[in-house]
Amino acid sequence: MLVSKNWLKQYVKLPDSLSPEELGLKLTMSTVEVEGINDLSKSLDGIVVGKILKIEKHPDADKLQVVKVDIGQKLKIVCGGTNLTEGMLVVVATIGAKVLWHGEGEPVEMKKTKIRGVESSGMICASEEIGLGDVYPKQSEVEILDLSLVIPAEAGIQAVGKPIVEVLGLDDVVFDIDNKSMTHRPDLWGHYGMAREVAALYNKDLKKYHPSKIKDGKEFKIKVEVKDQKLCPRYMAVALSGIEVKESPAWLKNYLISVGLRPINNIVDITNYILMDLGQPMHAFDAKHLMTINKIGTDKTIVVRPAKPKEEFTTLDGEDHVLDDSMLVIADEEKPVALAGIMGGLNSEINSDTTTVVLESANFEAVNIRKTAVKLGMRTDSSSRFEKSLDPLNAELAILRAVELIKEMCPKVKVASNLSDVSNFIVNSGPIEITFDFINKKIGQELEAKVIVKILESLGFSVKEKKDRFIVEVPSWRATKDISIAEDLIEEISRIYGYDNIAPQLPVFPIIPPEINEGKLLERKMLDLCIKEFGFNQVDNYAFVSKKQIENLGGVVEKYIELDNPLSKEKPYLRRNLILNLLENIEKNIEFFDAVKLVEVGKVFLEENPGLRMETKGDELLPEQNTWITGLVASKKEQEPFWEVKKFVERLSVIFYVNVEILVSKNTKPWQHSGRTAELVIEKVSIGSVSELNPLKAKNFGLDVRVGLVEINLDRFLEILKKLKPEKKYITISEFPEMVRDVSMTVKTKINHQDIVSEIKKVNELIKSIELFDVYHGSHIEKGSKSMAYHIIYGSFEKTLKTEDVDKIHKKVVKVLQDKFGVEIR
Repeated sequence: MLVSKNWLKQYVKLPDSLSPEELGLKLTMSTVEVEGINDLSKSLDGIVVGKILKIEKHPDADKLQVVKVDIGQKLKIVCGGTNLTEGMLVVVATIGAKVLWHGEGEPVEMKKTKIRGVESSGMICASEEIGLGDVYPKQSEVEILDLSLVIPAEAGIQAVGKPIVEVLGLDDVVFDIDNKSMTHRPDLWGHYGMAREVAALYNKDLKKYHPSKIKDGKEFKIKVEVKDQKLCPRYMAVALSGIEVKESPAWLKNYLISVGLRPINNIVDITNYILMDLGQPMHAFDAKHLMTINKIGTDKTIVVRPAKPKEEFTTLDGEDHVLDDSMLVIADEEKPVALAGIMGGLNSEINSDTTTVVLESANFEAVNIRKTAVKLGMRTDSSSRFEKSLDPLNAELAILRAVELIKEMCPKVKVASNLSDVSNFIVNSGPIEITFDFINKKIGQELEAKVIVKILESLGFSVKEKKDRFIVEVPSWRATKDISIAEDLIEEISRIYGYDNIAPQLPVFPIIPPEINEGKLLERKMLDLCIKEFGFNQVDNYAFVSKKQIENLGGVVEKYIELDNPLSKEKPYLRRNLILNLLENIEKNIEFFDAVKLVEVGKVFLEENPGLRMETKGDELLPEQNTWITGLVASKKEQEPFWEVKKFVERLSVIFYVNVEILVSKNTKPWQHSGRTAELVIEKVSIGSVSELNPLKAKNFGLDVRVGLVEINLDRFLEILKKLKPEKKYITISEFPEMVRDVSMTVKTKINHQDIVSEIKKVNELIKSIELFDVYHGSHIEKGSKSMAYHIIYGSFEKTLKTEDVDKIHKKVVKVLQDKFGVEIR
């Protein structure tokens, strides 16, 4: 929102010594965030009022003239304006000033130059060349701004040589206010509300807003019918005849332009002025287009009603809209003429033929206006104010002030109807009781009672003192979802008193070490292992999944918890695992990289298992919400991604000093490869699994690569760690050298690694460890078989092993493998 300093000065007298920067900082520290300050006069530096003394034809150009101008000194300027006359007051851009060449492009700095051989010391400007084209529109391409028509004759002589900003009242400063900083303050969306704040901050008087009352006219009878008074708590309307639609006076156009609005005509400009002055949107209808305005006795009405389903309506901007019954419209007997609180209709707009207008000033329910604006994609200056919950009393002030201004600009205007006012609202003004002790404790500083009363009264609150407390009545403009409790008053007192006037004090509190969150520490340690040691990238997905995702992974949709109010209609279910969204991440990234490794930590939601007890609903239990870590590995080159995730699991045993067993899984999940899935077990408790993604499910997600995945229930893992309390243990290293023998064999595919290792270990106690280093399927291997290769490490704590002893044990290992599994040694 843009705020004009000159506009504020209509209502509060500011010290001459107060700089715009100081005012901006004061507002930022107490009321709203000022994002920028624009001194409009700076763009008109070096541009002054001049008087034409003599005009001569240019000796070498038919369309140019040589003009002698008085600006306190005599200048000679070459000009192509066709409306120049001797004695005319004009705008002169002196050397060094900047102008918009023909009103376009970037500002151009004036320099002394020669035009067709004649020296020119400046420029006589058209209105558009100094940025005032909207205030003083020209009638032809080569028309110069005639200040003789703008400046009163008696002031003309004194104006010569003076800066144009001073003569035309353009020396204004505009503050750019961040809208988000005043979302809760509907009273600040107009200059009068902002002036009230400034008056309170600087302890100045605020000019009262007292427009003249309206005496009912007798040409028309206006009756308003409001179908839903919850959506429209107040609707006021009055008709004015004798209207002359014309250009607005310069002062009004200057104000509108300063806050970013384009002047249109006097009637529309007045409604826009009220919008920016009081923060109250208004609208003017051309009465001849309203079928409900007729002679007295017809008992016709303006109807404020919900739109009909699929009702069509064209707004003032020429856009066609299809409405529904959740939207509020202003209508006559036949048609809607305005979208309530948003924009008027093209079918009743003000134009040059308008002689009678109907002014509307209303109050609409905030939520309905916001929802309508969002549905139609047309957020306007009006809707952005109504959706903040405006003061319904403002509607009356606005319509009275608008009638007052129209009468000033159109002397023949008269009130042609009754002032209709349909209202059904309650202003929640309190009172709020607050103790003197409560105020000082919350602020942290002793304030005198008279200081507190003065601050609150300067903001419009009514205050009564009663022993040790104050009884505070809230003004209507602060009673719409803004001020309702004692703490709100504390904030008002503090910010006007000045936060920088409150002596800072360190709070007194015991220094107690925070409780250690072991779950978070475990998460961090697991992620460090994944990221730093195995090169995973961490992702954080939303906890929501779609029906298609579930079905693609082979899940049962009915087992997933469906949200009543999901963030996205496409993903209304809570996840039961982290795999679904991780697979989408893999699919989006694998085409750009040779390998993708992703890891995520997050909660999953299992409705069939009981979780925490709800604090607000008695004995009702929430679904189980355990935290899992899930890692996925996909590579265009990696043929065995299972082994990559298995390495991560094997590393867990070393990092956490526990024995994580990798056992053949008896029950595979729909997305797991039936022959490449293992369960992770510690002390006979399952904590998760490692597996390869079922190729059919991978294709459902658009993946043509093999995917390895690991899932670990961190809550269950943490319980085991707490129970076992594993510690780092040091063991003696044998002083005798170890010996390694390899065995490579072909074995049936159904034979698993764990069984082979188990049988080998039984052969002899000198077998210290067994490492699988190669698995191969492919050419030269019989179908239904696989090639497996192991390092078998032999060692003793008592002696150096002899080759013949190791060979003897190794032959026994081979024999056991052949007898037990029918392997073929390669």
